[in-house]
Amino acid sequence: MRGRWSSIAGLLVLGLAGCAKEQPKPAATMPPPGPAKGTPEWKIQNAMSAAPAAIARAAAVMDYPGADGKMAVLRVGTNGWTCMADDPATPGNDPICGDSASFAWYGQYLQHKPPRLPTVALAYMLQGASDASNTDPYKTKPDSGEGWVVTGPHLMIFVPDPKVLRGMPTDWKSGGPYVMWAGTPYAHLMVPVAAPRAAGDSTGGMD
Repeated sequence: MRGRWSSIAGLLVLGLAGCAKEQPKPAATMPPPGPAKGTPEWKIQNAMSAAPAAIARAAAVMDYPGADGKMAVLRVGTNGWTCMADDPATPGNDPICGDSASFAWYGQYLQHKPPRLPTVALAYMLQGASDASNTDPYKTKPDSGEGWVVTGPHLMIFVPDPKVLRGMPTDWKSGGPYVMWAGTPYAHLMVPVAAPRAAGDSTGGMD
C-alpha cells in the first residue's frame, strides 16, 4: 500500500510540471521448470494425473513394455492401483490409472485372450483419451478419412460378462455413457466424469 500511495503522490507533483514518468514494472517470475518430458519423473507425474489424487498418490506407476516386452516399475504402490503415463502411440495426452482387476483385463487384451474377470474392474482417464476405433479393439490407426475417437475425462467400467452391456448406447459423441468395442469380448462402459485437476498437477492411452 505504501508504494501505491507514493506513486500517486509523485504523479500529482510531476503533473504540476506537465509530465510524469511511468514507474518500471517488476520482472515476471517464471515458475520452476518441471521434469523433462520422457524422463521417469515426468512419466510418474503424468501417470498420476489420470486419477483422483486420493488414488494416484499411493498407486504404482508402470512404464510401457520395452524391447524385451517387459513393463518396468517406475514407482512401487501401496493401494492396489496402477498408473501409466501418456501412450506415445496416440495423438492425445492419455495416461491411465486402474485397479488390479482392470490391469488383469488389460493383460488378457494384450494377449488377444477373452478377459476373465471375477469382479467389476475400474480405470480412470481424467486427461481423456484418443482411440483409433470405437468398434475394433485392435485397430492402431483410424481408417483413411476417419478421425481419432477423442473422449474427455472418463471412468471405464469393465464387467465379468460384457453381454450385460448389450442395448446400451454406443455413440461416443453423445456426451453421455457409452459402450466401447460393443459386441466383442473387450466391450466396456465409458462414463464421462468431472474435468481433470488443475493444469499444474500434470504434464502433457490405453483403452
